[in-house]
Amino acid sequence: MKIACFITSHGFGHATRTLALISKLAKTSSLEISIFSTLPDWFFHENLGSIPFQTIHLKTDVGLVQKTPFEHDLNSTLDQLDSFLQFENNKRIITLLEKGEFDFIFCDISPLGLHLSKKLGIPSCLLENFTWDWIYEEYLTRNNNFKKPIEQLKGIFQSANLHIQTTPICNPAQNAQPINPIFRPAKKDGTVMRKSLGIKEEEQVILVTTGGIPQKYSFINKIKEDHNRFYILTGAFSEYERGSNFCLLPHKSAHYFPDLIQSADGVVGKVGYGTVAEVWAAQKPFIAVFRENFRESQPMRNFINQNISGFEIGDQMFQRGDWIDDVGSFLEINENKRVSLPVNGSDQAVRLITEWLNHKRVA
Repeated sequence: MKIACFITSHGFGHATRTLALISKLAKTSSLEISIFSTLPDWFFHENLGSIPFQTIHLKTDVGLVQKTPFEHDLNSTLDQLDSFLQFENNKRIITLLEKGEFDFIFCDISPLGLHLSKKLGIPSCLLENFTWDWIYEEYLTRNNNFKKPIEQLKGIFQSANLHIQTTPICNPAQNAQPINPIFRPAKKDGTVMRKSLGIKEEEQVILVTTGGIPQKYSFINKIKEDHNRFYILTGAFSEYERGSNFCLLPHKSAHYFPDLIQSADGVVGKVGYGTVAEVWAAQKPFIAVFRENFRESQPMRNFINQNISGFEIGDQMFQRGDWIDDVGSFLEINENKRVSLPVNGSDQAVRLITEWLNHKRVA
C-alpha cells in the first residue's frame, strides 16, 4: 500500500498520532510511505522504525504563527495564509504524486494534501480533532480578514473522502467517524526508563514539557532547590545536561517520550494533543498549562477534567515556577479515572481505513 502523508508541522502532536496510526497499519499491510512535512527526519525515524518511508520537506499548512509555545501572531498568520492558499509552486509535488500511484492521500489537518487530492483525483483521508477554519473563526471579531481563508479552508476540509475525528473532538462533523484518543504506546516500563536515566527507584519524578515548540525554562534555578524530587525537562536544549536533581533532554535524544511519561509520577506542561493523549493513556496526574485565545483549549479542558487527575495553572505561573511549591500535594491527588486499559484510537482508525479501502476496491 502506497500512502502520501501530509502532516501539519504545528508542534509534534499531530505527527505523533499520524505515526502511531501508520505503525498500526503497517502490522496489517506492507506499506510505502511518503511524508510531506517540515518536521525533522529524526522524528520520523524514531517513530516509524523499520517501516520504509521517504520525506519531502514541504510546508503543508500555515496553522498559527507562534511567537512562543503560548503566544501566536495573528498578523503574520494572515500574511502567510494569503500566500499559501493560492497553492502555487506545487508542480514538483504534483508530478511526484502523479508518478507515485498512491492508494490515497492521508492528511492530518493539512489543507494542501486535500487540495492536491481533489485536483488529482486521488482518494483522501482526513484525521483531525480540529480544523484550521474552526480555529480561525474565533479571531473574526478581531480581524475580519480571516473571513476569506475560513471560507476557502472549510470547503477544502469538507472535500475529504474519509473523515476521522479523534477525541477530544472540537467540532463534531455529521459525516465524520469519531474515535478514541490516538497515542503512542510506551516501549519501556517506568522502572527500566528510570535506570537508563540514573534515577533512583524511590525518587519522585516530574516530567516538564511544552511539546514540540521551543521554550526556554526560566525556573530551572528554582527546580535545583527542590531536593525532594527529580525533574526531567524536555525542550529545545542544544545538548543533554544532568544535575543532581534534574536533567535537560533535547527533543532529539535517546529517550522515547511515551517512555518518559511512564517513568514520571506526574507531568507538568503545555496542553497539546500528543501530550494529553499519552498522559491519558498512562493515567498520570497532569498540571495543565493552556494557551490563551486558542479555541482548542476549552474542549481539551473538558476532556482533561473528566479523564485526567490534576489541576490547571496559568502561563505566567508556569513560567515563574510557582507550581514547584505545590508539586508534593499535586502528586497526592492522583486518582485513576479509568477502570480498564484504553482502546487506542489508532486501532479504530486502522479498521475504518481498511474497510474504506476494501469498499473502494469492490466498488
